[in-house]
Amino acid sequence: MKADMGKVLVWLFLGTTVFAIFSVVIGMIHMARDILALVQFFAPSQVLANALNLPPILAFGGLWFQFAVIYFFLVIPLGVFALLVRQLIVRNRPTLWPRPAPLDATRLKVAVVLTAYNDAQSIGLSVDDFRERAQVAQVIVVDNNSRDGTAEVARAHGATVVLESRQGYGWACIGGLSYALRETSADAIVLCEGDHTFFGEDLGKFIPYLADCDLVVGTRNTRVLTLEGSQMDWFMAWGNLYLAILIRLRYWNWAFLGRIQLTDVGCTYRVIRRTALARIIDRLTVGSHHFSPHMILVALREHLAVMEVPIKFRRRVGPSKGASRSRLASLQVGLTMIGSIAIH
Repeated sequence: MKADMGKVLVWLFLGTTVFAIFSVVIGMIHMARDILALVQFFAPSQVLANALNLPPILAFGGLWFQFAVIYFFLVIPLGVFALLVRQLIVRNRPTLWPRPAPLDATRLKVAVVLTAYNDAQSIGLSVDDFRERAQVAQVIVVDNNSRDGTAEVARAHGATVVLESRQGYGWACIGGLSYALRETSADAIVLCEGDHTFFGEDLGKFIPYLADCDLVVGTRNTRVLTLEGSQMDWFMAWGNLYLAILIRLRYWNWAFLGRIQLTDVGCTYRVIRRTALARIIDRLTVGSHHFSPHMILVALREHLAVMEVPIKFRRRVGPSKGASRSRLASLQVGLTMIGSIAIH
């Protein structure tokens, strides 16, 4: 199914979010004004009287709610109706989403790419964790201009170190994936971080599903598997879920509520078939922190089969350098992700 229909759904959903947020804010402002008026009635005060005179920009609640009614009761119903009609027209056309060729997952050999930036405290633990797995043929650490001896620690623990001079999480991922594709013969490539937040043993969850999929991504939004002290608090969990809904709408399927059942767009632990990575490697162009959803979007645009599996997640070793380092950083990355989903 073409993605243009999904783009309409994404914009309708974003519009609904904006109307809902502003409606709540305006409603709270007018409720506060009513409370002030009630207090003023029982205890007259010049200060309260001045507070009741709202600035014009905050006093247009009636007009705003008229727009909201038009949007919710006219724009959305007509938009959804048009999409349903389109679905009835095109539903018998050949699908663009072929199933990947079957793969014997029991014999897979994988190369693990670990991104690292000033992760000397954790990189040794991460390398050892993956090297213990029987399926792992090689561990590659991408050193993204570390200044704390990360590369030396990684080599000491048996990893191959690749230097990536372009600063940014996305560039580290692209550099590592390109190296694994070019310099190894692995059947599949694992992408993960070297901060020891993920578990090497969870590789056993990804591999079986790779027999029927091109790309398997992890989700940290399973409460029973998310350990105390991890960065997945309510803000990160809700934000990732909201963005996941946008991607599901972007690549919509009426029967399964999306071409991908996604709950976490920011999880950096994933496994991709070698043949699938070769198809998309030249289309991976995001060098910053929103690389993770970018890779998923590129895979879906290329009609790869993508699915999600729940994985364990623990407290990282050392300070965060990504979106989770602060609320503002998380919000900035999230807004960039929304733009990449809605526009491209």
